[in-house]
Amino acid sequence: MNLFINAVSSSWVLILFDVDRNITWEKTIKILWNESSKLIIFIDAFLCENDCEYMDLENIVIVNWPWSFTWVRTVVLAANTINYIINKSITPLSFFDLFGDYPIIKSSSRRDLFVKYEINATIEIVKNEDFLEKVQNNNDLGIFWDISNNGISDSISVNSSVDYSSVIHNLEFQNSKIIEPLYIKKPNIS
Repeated sequence: MNLFINAVSSSWVLILFDVDRNITWEKTIKILWNESSKLIIFIDAFLCENDCEYMDLENIVIVNWPWSFTWVRTVVLAANTINYIINKSITPLSFFDLFGDYPIIKSSSRRDLFVKYEINATIEIVKNEDFLEKVQNNNDLGIFWDISNNGISDSISVNSSVDYSSVIHNLEFQNSKIIEPLYIKKPNIS
């Protein structure tokens, strides 16, 4: 069995899938505020609900970026800890790996966004008002994103659904033993 964890969106998604990459169980967990410390508890309960133990896992696939620095570090720590115990493999993904269409945007902060306009493009950091102005001038953009409480989502139509079945079927396992948090911005520690 394989475990897929997306804990860097406003709702967490936990998925179990078999060796043929068929989803056997999927759970979405609505997150209220800073619940990153409960990730392992949610994973434990999810595995228990599905009569699966950590040692039954062959791979852990984890979306480990972007989100808050603390949150990303917590998610990566959880995945590395689980893998330390089971000694199998981890495959890290970024949020931008979950979509096949572009542009894709992800909330960076209350002031700006991460934007990737094309598949091989560099991820840019764009101020909310600059992006909103660009989208309002070109409303033919099909936008895939996850925006949390910054007002932009009220202004334009967005698609934030992920076809996890396709992501899992197209996934290339990386067989890492340990992963590092992915960052574009440097942590702002004061």
